[in-house]
Amino acid sequence: MNRGIIKGFEGSWGSGIGVLLVEDSETGNINRVPCDNGCTVRALESCFGNVIGSGHSVKDGPGFMDKEIFWEMDDMGLCLGGFAPVEELS
Repeated sequence: MNRGIIKGFEGSWGSGIGVLLVEDSETGNINRVPCDNGCTVRALESCFGNVIGSGHSVKDGPGFMDKEIFWEMDDMGLCLGGFAPVEELS
């Protein structure tokens, strides 16, 4: 399992693919983690709130920015398998 700080999210309605930007807690490197756009946005909203804006878009200055999470890739290592706020698992 990886640990990092969310630095952003990129995605579009059309592709269904998003990218969660996570700063690695050990190296400081930014990981571009591919993910399912809709599911990830709903999960971010559920965990942190203040994420989903009008027209089902991600708000400017969303509630997940700079939040620390544990995260992992799926079984095949292709996309985000899951994440959880650090305070919930510590």
